[in-house]
Amino acid sequence: MFKKLVLVASLVLVGTTSALAQSADKIVIKVGYGTAGGPIHEGALELKKRLEGANSRLDVQVFPGGALGSEGEIIGQLQTGMTDMLMTTTGPLGQQNPIYYVLETPYIFINDAQVDKVLDGPAGAKLLKGMEAKGLVGLAFWENGFRQMSNNVRPIKTPADLKGLKMRTQQNRLHMKYFSDLGANPTPLPFTEIYNSLATKMVDGQENPFSLIATNKFYEQQKFVSQTDHVYSSVPVYYSKGKWDKLPADVQKLVRDTVYEMRLWQRKLGRDQQKAYIDEISKKAQFYALTDAEKAAFQKAAEPAFAWAKKEYGAAYETTLKEVLEAAK
Repeated sequence: MFKKLVLVASLVLVGTTSALAQSADKIVIKVGYGTAGGPIHEGALELKKRLEGANSRLDVQVFPGGALGSEGEIIGQLQTGMTDMLMTTTGPLGQQNPIYYVLETPYIFINDAQVDKVLDGPAGAKLLKGMEAKGLVGLAFWENGFRQMSNNVRPIKTPADLKGLKMRTQQNRLHMKYFSDLGANPTPLPFTEIYNSLATKMVDGQENPFSLIATNKFYEQQKFVSQTDHVYSSVPVYYSKGKWDKLPADVQKLVRDTVYEMRLWQRKLGRDQQKAYIDEISKKAQFYALTDAEKAAFQKAAEPAFAWAKKEYGAAYETTLKEVLEAAK
């Protein structure tokens, strides 16, 4: 009887030790981002699937919808090593390096072909490396797509149609400057507060890519949606340098290669879904797509914002802006 008890205890000990060893072998990658749906979220889920499928040691944990905080807060978490990976818009990055405000400048890109040419070229590589000194490793550019305008007052077809509208914007002074120049009253609010702010009439409208307008159902609270394509919303993917340096070389290569390879998949996903998003939005709101001539009026109205940004953000911004505009030709 005693021998049986010893054998059982030994088996339990071995099993426990084995489980602990397996647990210790796991490499946890915490991924955070601000959106709860759309191509960023779907991209993160696909990334989890691909990484875990390629390496059984990896445990990729996805935290969408600002579950870990705002984008700015998650950037801080990457810098301190609390979180591993972030898909972010570039506005919060500009607060630490002004070159990122180039990607927040209205109408620097006119179409997807320009976007891919610039962000996958030398200018994009420079932008990805812009946070290395701040403790972030840039892996690739994903995207949210071009930003569009919605509101509850009138259709937006000309810059004058924005006069007097209280528009939710990001906490981004360049965007706020642009909307002020158009005669609107820019009101910066966290992304998670947009729907309720529209519902309570705290603001008249907002601006976001179609993917976010649709997946967050902003159209339920907005009568008018216009395709203005006024700012392209890039989504660089960053890894905590402190955590990155501790990863085995094979895992570093797998993560870097997978995120980079997925950039085209993730961008195509959002672009392919755009018609479905517009169809969904059009069932609840009045949709209008600006003509090229109408967009030109908004581009012209952006010139004071260009001049303001060059003065506000200095030589680094101006140099990078020239490089991006030249690469986009």
